[in-house]
Amino acid sequence: MKCNLDCSYCSSELYGGHDNSTRHPPVDECLKSIDFMFEYVDLYMATKPKGIRYVVLNVYGGESLYHPDIVTVLEQVHERYKPYQDRWHLTVTTTTNAIISENQLKKIIPLIDEFTVSYHTEATDRQKQQFYNNLLTIQKSGKRQKCIVLMHNRADMFADSKQMIVWLEQNNIRYLPKQLDGNHEYDSAQITWFNKLDQTLTFGNTVPQTASTRACCGGRQICANQNYKQRHHYIGNQFPNWYCSVNHFFLYIKQVTGEIFVNKDCKMNFEGSVGAIGTLESTEKLLTETKMSIINKTLPIIQCKKSKCLCGLCAPKAQQFEDYNTTMKKYQCL
Repeated sequence: MKCNLDCSYCSSELYGGHDNSTRHPPVDECLKSIDFMFEYVDLYMATKPKGIRYVVLNVYGGESLYHPDIVTVLEQVHERYKPYQDRWHLTVTTTTNAIISENQLKKIIPLIDEFTVSYHTEATDRQKQQFYNNLLTIQKSGKRQKCIVLMHNRADMFADSKQMIVWLEQNNIRYLPKQLDGNHEYDSAQITWFNKLDQTLTFGNTVPQTASTRACCGGRQICANQNYKQRHHYIGNQFPNWYCSVNHFFLYIKQVTGEIFVNKDCKMNFEGSVGAIGTLESTEKLLTETKMSIINKTLPIIQCKKSKCLCGLCAPKAQQFEDYNTTMKKYQCL
């Protein structure tokens, strides 16, 4: 949860974006989490067709690369993946503000397959220069990277973020402009800018970006109503009482509290409410329950009780149970 930035739009609390009053998790606790995650996702991978047995481990915070032992943790990720490498493919990615020393970055680059870097206009000029330099270093390494540009609604900062986009284009670095989550009002000129830029970043019909629409965090397009020929960048994000497969595609560990969730933002559990599905102190119970549900072909189905869908928007979902089952046939081979 620790971060080397303290942006005004990122809530500084235990269940917010960062909390600098907490400690860095000890290495042994991090490694136990890795062991559990690999064992848990291995169970779910066994239910999928062989062609889609892919796992992405996203290391984030707070600011994940700010952890003093992050190199050791990342080295152990690769070591502990070895028993599973013939069963599913692992991609290691990190979501980072990329404000670290060049020396540390060079140690980290070989251990990361893909970088998602976020640009924060509230950073200092010195930090921004470090950000520019580090993005160019990542680019020279040949590793995949994309930049999420946080579009601050304050006029001068919005202009700064737009200038960042110009720099990214000049350096051929992929990017995705993103509105701030929460109650941040954008003026009509800013909304017009978003919608015009959207047409250059995506293909197919798009939904105008409003408070009730959202883009995928990774910039992926989304299909609706089982129409796989038409893709959308922005899509409605309200699915009360819909059936959702988020547990088939996500797992989130909040290391600082030891809580295990199906997803970072939605946090829906298997009892139809918002909450954890287990704790790091009771992983054996969760693993046993998951194994039994696979054997009995009774994997839990989440019925959404949230007012908005954020991360997890891309997980297949349907309003009717029959449609959910039909959609999931391509993702399951139980």
